[in-house]
Amino acid sequence: MGEYIVRLIADIAGTLLDVQQYFFKRKLKKRRKYEKENKLPRKRMVSPKDRFIVLWAITLVIVVILIRFFQNDKEAITKEKINEIKELLEKEKKVFGDYPEKLETIKRNNPLRIDLLHDGWGNVFNYELKEGYYTLISYGKDGKLNTKDDIKLN
Repeated sequence: MGEYIVRLIADIAGTLLDVQQYFFKRKLKKRRKYEKENKLPRKRMVSPKDRFIVLWAITLVIVVILIRFFQNDKEAITKEKINEIKELLEKEKKVFGDYPEKLETIKRNNPLRIDLLHDGWGNVFNYELKEGYYTLISYGKDGKLNTKDDIKLN
């Protein structure tokens, strides 16, 4: 259904553009005749199709820029959060002599760190502490542990 509506709108726009182009050619012909009779220099006139093409190209460029600007690169967001968590864990070890038992400890009631423990896909990071070393894992896009898309920090 949506495909037919898009096609209908395109056909209507094409017809309107053809009508505008017809009237433009008539106006251009009259203008050239007037310029010739009065020995005037030729005035540059831009056709509706040229205007449409330029407007369409500008719109396309703007849309591409906006899509790239607002597109969330969830993997990059996750890697940034992992690095931030790593820095906070290292500070914890430096100050308290050991890594925290629970990852929530590094938030320290800081309101700016509310979403710190969630990866780019909204999953909570998997944090394991064993024998003074930790493993930090993002579940990745599929939300499952130990799959190919997991992002790990040892």
